[in-house]
Amino acid sequence: MPVSLTVDESLLRRMARDAAVYSLTRPWALVMWAVLAAAFAVSLVGAGAPGADALAAWLPLAVLALGAYAVWLTVANARRAVRAAMPPGARVWVSVEETALRIGAAKRTSEIPYRTFQSMRVGRDAVLLKVRDASVSTAIPRALLNDDDIASLRASIS
Repeated sequence: MPVSLTVDESLLRRMARDAAVYSLTRPWALVMWAVLAAAFAVSLVGAGAPGADALAAWLPLAVLALGAYAVWLTVANARRAVRAAMPPGARVWVSVEETALRIGAAKRTSEIPYRTFQSMRVGRDAVLLKVRDASVSTAIPRALLNDDDIASLRASIS
């Protein structure tokens, strides 16, 4: 019988945090952060230049607001996705099998072949499995997997 746990609000928030950190540190996200940093630096130089208009003075704040909005939107989307997959109060379980990962949440059960996943990242409260050829990930509560399960997943996915 697989290990199971009941999802609560605290676990959802912590798993969403891990998922958001994962999303915000992906290669394309790092490119976005570099572009935002460059835009911020250029806007600061432009705001301090002689003859700069009032719009140039507000541009650094607009760039910072854009970065904050990206973080807020990522966290909100991560919370929504984790909550949809594992509603509060749902009993969740995971079984690491020979060719597939079996996940149960509430009354739903999924059997996902390991070839479906491209990579995995182990956070403090969530194990995130990136789906191959897609921009989505599957989040599993870290508490459901022991070190042997994680080693088995890594070997099966890579």
